[in-house]
Amino acid sequence: MTALTGHNHNHNDNDNGDLISYSCSVVSHVAQHNPSGSISTLMWNALIRGFSQSRQPHKAFSCYSRMMNSGGSPDNFTYPTLLKACSRLLDLRKGQQVHSHIIQRGLGSSVYIDSTLLFLYTSCGELGMGNIIFEGIPSPNLVTWNAMISGCVRSGRFLHVALHTFNRMRSVGEDNLLDNFSLASVASACATMGALVLAKCLHGLVHKTGFFHGVLPLANSMLDMYGKCGSADDARKLFDQMTRRNVVSWSTLIDVYATHGHGTLAIATFVEMESNGVAPDDMTFTSLLCACNHSGLFQEGQMWFHKMRFNYGVTPTIQHYGCMVDLLGKAGRLEEAYKLIKGMPLDADAAIWNSLAAATLYHNDLNMARKLIQPLQALSPEDPLVTLSNVYARLGRWDSVETLRRRRRRRGIKTPACSFLQLNNVVHQFSAMDTSHPQSDEIYHLINTMTANMHSCMHACTNWIFSEMKINAAIN
Repeated sequence: MTALTGHNHNHNDNDNGDLISYSCSVVSHVAQHNPSGSISTLMWNALIRGFSQSRQPHKAFSCYSRMMNSGGSPDNFTYPTLLKACSRLLDLRKGQQVHSHIIQRGLGSSVYIDSTLLFLYTSCGELGMGNIIFEGIPSPNLVTWNAMISGCVRSGRFLHVALHTFNRMRSVGEDNLLDNFSLASVASACATMGALVLAKCLHGLVHKTGFFHGVLPLANSMLDMYGKCGSADDARKLFDQMTRRNVVSWSTLIDVYATHGHGTLAIATFVEMESNGVAPDDMTFTSLLCACNHSGLFQEGQMWFHKMRFNYGVTPTIQHYGCMVDLLGKAGRLEEAYKLIKGMPLDADAAIWNSLAAATLYHNDLNMARKLIQPLQALSPEDPLVTLSNVYARLGRWDSVETLRRRRRRRGIKTPACSFLQLNNVVHQFSAMDTSHPQSDEIYHLINTMTANMHSCMHACTNWIFSEMKINAAIN
């Protein structure tokens, strides 16, 4: 039991910490002195559910431990909430421990347990186990279908499986099984793959099912989908078709323009949002500052960062500071960026330090590079070492570069990133050293042929250049 209740997290525990401890103590006391076990279980389930949905999902395991120590009896409603906490933390090990507790206590299969197990395993990249659970369900319902689809999408590695599962669901129940959650998950898959043709097909299906005008979160997901599929025009058309819009809708459209480098349009959309009586929030300003950053609008970015704090009363988050550091770095204002980081009321993360380091290397500021060695060394061992290695190389510290390379080799190779290519309405997925594609032999043969041809061309060009140099030398 102790292995399951141990803490493995990187969360801020001071948020409502006293309230959490007090709540656990009160419920533990009541559970010990309440003769009715069902009431005790109900109370513990409510507390565990609350923590699993909070900003401190790891606290759910502490409550579970106290529940067991108080003589509580977990039921089919206890474990799904624990599994949700594991999913939020992407903690596969704890999820497997919860799964073993379910089996040990002899709790039979239920739609709640099966769906949360499905989502956990697929989210954490364990598709094999997810398939075993899914195929073992005699009659999957909407909840289990959605768990399988959304888990595959969240993992980012099984998007084709998500789309295949979505098509299977439609073939079983036609379109009667669809809901806004299914469609939003598929929209996220299309966005990740950048599959514009699939996105438009989904758009048509959403209109057919009637969810577009009735479910605002789905419409917002489709806005984001079109933006990530490379079509800001389609995103704007969809936005204009929406009968209802909220701050998320406006912020998403601003973010679409930011991603496509349309900073002026992003600012115009922000002004339009205010004229429609919608107040911006912190995410709106994140998108707006990103737009200024990507478009090189230095003065505008500084102006909006100032207004955000003093005109709108929005407290800057780490994302806002990150945008400003990146903006200052691109403008060559490295000392200002460094002072901004040092003056932040928040601890700078790896993204901020790496951003400033990249700008430092770009502008070849060796003095700033020396300043950044200590903060880059202090980053978590889980953060990439590439930037620090590049700083050492620029400073000529090759012994330190070699030390970092040895550390990277000792860590081993992590799961490689993947790329997507859409050809003839079919999306193909590739990753480094990948041989899973059915045409991988032909692909590698073509790559090797192209590489050989390029070497031949380079050799021929080199010979031609030397020949021309000899001729010119002879003429002169």
